[in-house]
Amino acid sequence: MGEHAAVAELIRSAYAARHRGDLDELMGYFHEQSSYRLAGGPTASDVFVQPQGHAAVRAQMAALIATYVFSNIEELALMVDGDRATLHWRADVRCLPSGRTGSFEIIDLFTFADGKLTSVTQFTDTAGVARLSA
Repeated sequence: MGEHAAVAELIRSAYAARHRGDLDELMGYFHEQSSYRLAGGPTASDVFVQPQGHAAVRAQMAALIATYVFSNIEELALMVDGDRATLHWRADVRCLPSGRTGSFEIIDLFTFADGKLTSVTQFTDTAGVARLSA
């Protein structure tokens, strides 16, 4: 999956599904041997676990969809280099269980195989996420 346009479309479609809360569509973009990591220590919040494999990533995504709602989403930069990509974006986030909201900038690193996401590593204000979730 080396074409910039195809990779960009995959990322944008996956994120649109996530932001709509469509777990089935979202997981259709993940490879069977996928991983997801929100960079941060698991002692700060449960959202920092690091699932491996499609079923574990699906469970994590289901939990994230049930917990965090995004609005005012803005793509700041999307760079594609072969089977890797980086997305810089920002959004307002509402944590449903706590009712707290915050604005976040996020950097996501992706790898791809067979036209699917094989890994997603997400970097954001982890202390802010922990406060939002507390």
